[in-house]
Amino acid sequence: MAVNERTRHDLYVGLEELLGVERTSVLMEHLPPVGWADVATRRDLAALGAELRGEIAELRGEIAELRGEMVGMRGEMVGMRGEFGLELAKAVRTVVFANLTIAFAAVGLAFGAAQLT
Repeated sequence: MAVNERTRHDLYVGLEELLGVERTSVLMEHLPPVGWADVATRRDLAALGAELRGEIAELRGEIAELRGEMVGMRGEMVGMRGEFGLELAKAVRTVVFANLTIAFAAVGLAFGAAQLT
């Protein structure tokens, strides 16, 4: 016999006559909601656990892959920082020498102008 809402109600009415309203309500609260098909079995839980363990293992693999990519990117950034540092040093050296050249030229022009007067 399939358990549905009608059969549950009939059971409730019959028990209510024998046990009373309060005891019948307590007893009915302990019954499964619609039928035993809606209740998880140990097999269901074991299958769900295996599925979750598989997904966790997959996520661990993806996390390890991401870590590897991040380590690679970090190495690239260190290399870029080194290259940038060399380029920056060259640029600073060029600017300093250009400024010194301009300063000496300005001093030479000032002495030359002073000699003319």
